[in-house]
Amino acid sequence: MKYISKLSTSIALLSIALAFTACDSEQESAIYSDAANAAVFVSASLADITVSPADPTFTVDVVRANAGSEQSGTVALTATVEDEPLVGCTVSGYTFAAGENMAKVTVNVSPLEIGKELEVTLTLDNTNDPISGSNTVTVTVNKDYNWVSLGTGTFADILAFTEKPYNVEIRKAEGFDRYRVIKPYEQGLKNDDGQWGNAVAATSCDYIEFWIKDGIIYYNKFFIGINYDGSPSNAIYAYHPSSFSGISLANNKQLDDKTFQLAPYYYIEALQGGFDYTGEGGSILITLP
Repeated sequence: MKYISKLSTSIALLSIALAFTACDSEQESAIYSDAANAAVFVSASLADITVSPADPTFTVDVVRANAGSEQSGTVALTATVEDEPLVGCTVSGYTFAAGENMAKVTVNVSPLEIGKELEVTLTLDNTNDPISGSNTVTVTVNKDYNWVSLGTGTFADILAFTEKPYNVEIRKAEGFDRYRVIKPYEQGLKNDDGQWGNAVAATSCDYIEFWIKDGIIYYNKFFIGINYDGSPSNAIYAYHPSSFSGISLANNKQLDDKTFQLAPYYYIEALQGGFDYTGEGGSILITLP
């Protein structure tokens, strides 16, 4: 991922440089000289970012077309949660070293609460409109939960590998009724207890994350590591029944202090159908250590 990021930034730098060299030679050279020396963001928006509670910071690249002398500048920040300003978030200035055309600014979102979405907009101290790139950039930021390992629990999925439970690591979000089951399908699919044969995929979900709200267990869709008929285009995902209309959610529930039942609809997106395990008894049992 880091390599891809560097590559895309390099391409952006090249495009910015080409934009300056392609300018009409009859235009006032001073304008383009100023613009070429100015700092810009590569894009006006970034992919969503998740920071950890232990280090609630992230960096954003700033570039310039001309790698001349050392150059510094400031950045303005606005931060909002549900359209309300969030006080206390900060952003550093930037400094290009002599001969360098890339610098970074560091954003600190320490005041952001876990479970909230923060919209951050950064604005550079430029007065001219950039020929390429952007003077502003916007990004949505989330703060991850602090995951604490509870130890070894068990996981069983009737559809994937019968009722036989396998030992798995269970983690809990500190201070929340939110859990992660780590690599739940890895061992069961390796043994192929469900006799899926060549339908078993090379990978499965890294974890299942579930949480409790108003007595119902919720989770995002997850890949169970099986391709229907062995075709990767027919991957089987476990969907929460809330993704569909007219299906009860009630069987996604906590059975006792340490046992959780999931009752998903196993959906094959390409076929627009699948296996309905949303009824009483569900299909997945998870036990805490």
